Formats: sequence, structure tokens, C-alpha cells
Amino acid sequence: MPNELGKPAPAPTFLRLSAGTVYFYFGFLKFFPDLSPGEFLAGQTIMRLTNYWVDAKTALFLLAIMECAIGLSFLFNVFLRFLFTFFLFHQFSTFLPLFFFPEITFKIAPFAPTMEGQYIFKNLISLSAGWTVMFPAVKASSRQARAEKAERKALASKKLEHGDAAPVANQAHTANA
Repeated sequence: MPNELGKPAPAPTFLRLSAGTVYFYFGFLKFFPDLSPGEFLAGQTIMRLTNYWVDAKTALFLLAIMECAIGLSFLFNVFLRFLFTFFLFHQFSTFLPLFFFPEITFKIAPFAPTMEGQYIFKNLISLSAGWTVMFPAVKASSRQARAEKAERKALASKKLEHGDAAPVANQAHTANA
């Protein structure tokens, strides 16, 4: 939500830090076999998503790197814009087991989730928290990029009005001759 100056309000610090802690912690567990409760389901989902081109061990290693990177991004409030796409991809991918493996994620689909299914549904909270923290940074940086582009365009048109661009055009024409 913008403040009175039109700038985005900073993300809630406690939400950012708690999201970072959870992301980093869950990612870190995936580096060690049999420590993450979601290890089997995550590995199987990534294998199926990649048409079995990636084995479960490699899938978990890559997932661990991605989750730790997102967690560190939250914790240190850096690279939020860059990792926003990875965050969204990760979050939406966490819901795939509900469709790929309903026999594991539901006792009675879609009304009675198993513990694994509940673990997946809690990602709605993670998605909301991440969106709340990351989206203002993404929006602000895109607004800043548009402002810088408009400023460059205005400067270029000002140079054209004053004839400053003519020597550049002549140099280009002379170089081609």
C-alpha cells in the first residue's frame, strides 16, 4: 500500500523475517537425506514435472538451493525483484501434488486432506506472505524503471530540439561512407 508520498510502504519486517526463516530452514533440510518431511513428495513432483529427466536426488538439491536463496532474499531484504519469479514458480509448484498424487494428499478428495495435503494447503499462507513482502519491491522497481526510461526519452527529445543530435548523425553517416 502506498504511503502519503506515493512510494510503496516497506514490507512488514516480522513477516519478511519469518518467511525468510521458514524458507531457509525448509530448504536447508532438503540438503540432508531423510530430514525433510516433504522430501518424497517434492522429489516425485519434480520428477513428474520434468518428465523424469531429473532424478529425485538432483531435484531435491536444486529445490534446496532455490528455497535457501528465496529465504536469504527475505532475511536480508535483497534481490526480491530478481527472485520474485522463482518464488511464484515455487509456490505454484507446491500445489501440484494435489493433482499429481491425490492418493497421497487426500483421504477423500478434495474434502479431507492427509497430513501431506495439509502441509501443501498451508502454502496459501506462504504465498500470501511472500506476495506481501516481495510485490512492493517488484512494483517499485518497475515504476522506477519506467520513470528512468521516460527521463531518457525526454532528454533525447530535448537534445533533438536543440540540435545536439546532429553531430552524432553526421558521424554515423560519415562512418558508413
